[in-house]
Amino acid sequence: MFRFLNPLLSGILLLLVVLCPLTAQAEKVNWEDKAYDFSKIKIAIVYDVEIVDNSELPSELTEKVVQEEYWKTASKPPYKLIRPDDNSVLYPQDMADIYVKAQVLKWHDDFYIKPAYTDWETRSSTRKVKRSDGSWYDETYYYTVPVYHPEQTIYTSTVRVKFDVYDNKTNKLIMSRDELRERDDSRQGQVGIFGRISKSFFDDLGKKIKK
Repeated sequence: MFRFLNPLLSGILLLLVVLCPLTAQAEKVNWEDKAYDFSKIKIAIVYDVEIVDNSELPSELTEKVVQEEYWKTASKPPYKLIRPDDNSVLYPQDMADIYVKAQVLKWHDDFYIKPAYTDWETRSSTRKVKRSDGSWYDETYYYTVPVYHPEQTIYTSTVRVKFDVYDNKTNKLIMSRDELRERDDSRQGQVGIFGRISKSFFDDLGKKIKK
């Protein structure tokens, strides 16, 4: 019986892999000027992140939280950070080696329908078995049962952010990233997704500078 069920179970598991989408998806496109010496970067101008797609932004408070998260991650690389809004007097902008601009291109809530499906789950039980000498012992055995999973609505949060890094002397683009992340089982979870995207970018920029 169990030899017969193994191929069946394998087929069901394969079907579930096809039917069940990933809980998180990401698309990332990177470009950099391979000839540029990132290690020479000492001072960087970082502009406020521009939220291009704000049609689904819950409130101005959310935008402030996004800006704060952006500045927190932007301060991580090993450079002197210039914020044009309040540091230009202390650190003239012509002293900078690079400047960084970022745009939120997508900020979106959505959903999809996960179809109903049935899979097989293993159960265990015990039974009394009589030995040849007349004594009894408990034996554990396993069996499979079908389990029905009804149709389910899966909510998703999506964020897409583009970063551009320019040489401050020549205004030449030296590094760029366009990243989109989507998370399942999430509604209005974009702030957390944005924070991870921003951290990933500035961490990578910091690694290039350290090299």
